[in-house]
Amino acid sequence: MKRFFIHFSLFLLFLCNSAFLGAFELEIGVGINGLTYDPDKISAYSEPDTEKEFTNYSYFLANVNFRQNISEILNFSLNFERDNVLQNSLSAVFGAKTDFINVNFGVFMGFPDKFTQSDTGITGNLEFLAFKTILLSVSGLSTLGAQYDFTSNNSRETAKIKLGFYIGSLVPSFSAEMKSFSREVETGIFKDDTLYRFLLNMDFLLKDFIISGYVNAGYQVYSRVYKKDAEYTDKLNSYLAGFGFYWHGKPLGFKLGLEVPFLLSAKSPMTVSNEYLSFTKAYAGLVLTIE
Repeated sequence: MKRFFIHFSLFLLFLCNSAFLGAFELEIGVGINGLTYDPDKISAYSEPDTEKEFTNYSYFLANVNFRQNISEILNFSLNFERDNVLQNSLSAVFGAKTDFINVNFGVFMGFPDKFTQSDTGITGNLEFLAFKTILLSVSGLSTLGAQYDFTSNNSRETAKIKLGFYIGSLVPSFSAEMKSFSREVETGIFKDDTLYRFLLNMDFLLKDFIISGYVNAGYQVYSRVYKKDAEYTDKLNSYLAGFGFYWHGKPLGFKLGLEVPFLLSAKSPMTVSNEYLSFTKAYAGLVLTIE
């Protein structure tokens, strides 16, 4: 056992030493998403004797990502992300990448906006490239708390699958994604936020201008379930279209993106206006690259 710990400690020292030898990237981004349920709301629009028209909440988004190449194959990333479904997430992920497969696995912690408690879980991604043309990616995360009473009874889960094709500098793809966050907000009052998205994507690369980006369009279903004396469900459906650009400047690059939902509808008795500009999602960020 002592020999195992000695070897394990040497391995950790090797990783820490190697971390300062390879290239790394630091990305910092901020944004806002207007299509958000109020995080503090504890009554459903579908309950009797409550307001019926959905009121948007402008949720502040943030992303801090540190990526480090340990070797030509191994890499490490440390990520903080704030989004309107999972709220605050912190993850540490190790990865291995070759010409045909990319595997990432790590741990994460989730925090509510008030940072009153944490949820711990695992996260991972598996990506295949066949014939240098066909791309298949599967990813997800899940907490251990709700199932095993590990750190809390909250539950955070995501799942995503993406199928794409490399055609020169273009990558058309289809993706399906789910995000869910369930928690007890007060004694006997539970909330469950769930988002489903189905997207057609077109990624592109303009080598002469060191610019990459994407355009996409799709459909999403965004619901919130309240469980107390009875169960009430609020549900929003919408189509969406968006774009994003990344200028690969070195040592400093720049990212920006925009997503606009339209043709919104709601499950009765809740209603929603089609003032789609107030529901827009936008983000911008900087990327520092040191080689």
